[in-house]
Amino acid sequence: MRHLALVAAAALCWACAPKEAPPADTTAVATAAAAAPAALTAEQIAGAWNGISMGETSDSVTSRWATKRMGDGSTELTREGATAPIKFSTTFDADSLHSISEPTPAPGIKDGPKIVIHSIGRLVDGKLKGTTWQTLADKPDSVISRGRWEATRAQ
Repeated sequence: MRHLALVAAAALCWACAPKEAPPADTTAVATAAAAAPAALTAEQIAGAWNGISMGETSDSVTSRWATKRMGDGSTELTREGATAPIKFSTTFDADSLHSISEPTPAPGIKDGPKIVIHSIGRLVDGKLKGTTWQTLADKPDSVISRGRWEATRAQ
């Protein structure tokens, strides 16, 4: 009987003991703060850059080009072998840039349709990297090609 009373007393003590609150989970707040990228600005990427374009799923280089990025977000891109630059306007949102070209003749197609080049990119380890797609200028919802690109600062 004494054994039963000891077990009951132990159970009662355990049930009435104050519960320790688990430590507050601060990892979610710290992770969210650490994951927020720094805002990208026109001043950070101003200057001359040399770049390459590749297919969406290939590492084969489809074109080489150079850009002059101004501090106001405007950009001029000149394809290798071309003389006239293509003008782009660039906007910034968080860690990304979004550039849209003026309508320009499709490369390599004589008297072909005009196209608009769209580009989204980020600054990663000192390089600009991103994706691109081209649309017909008179049919902006018609994607005619997609690809990837990267650029390094001109020396």
